[in-house]
Amino acid sequence: MELSKGTKATIWMGGICFAQLIGMLAFRAFIYADMYKAPDDPYGISDIIEFLLGSVFLVFLAVSGILSLALFFKGNAQSKKSAAFLVLFCVIL
Repeated sequence: MELSKGTKATIWMGGICFAQLIGMLAFRAFIYADMYKAPDDPYGISDIIEFLLGSVFLVFLAVSGILSLALFFKGNAQSKKSAAFLVLFCVIL
């Protein structure tokens, strides 16, 4: 079975979003607590990195949503089905 370009794009975006989520969780679990934070400071560099990772994750989710909308209106039946699965996957993430 040959995958269409739209289906391949949804698989890639789903993979990128999932990898970003795993990266965020790994950072929080293994790196965040070991990074330096000056006493009496409200936040440290680890908080800024976590904010940037979260912002990038939201951008990836937005790109996934835009891709899904484009495929809903322009894609074939297989692409529309994969776009629906991408939306569902992003909601679950």
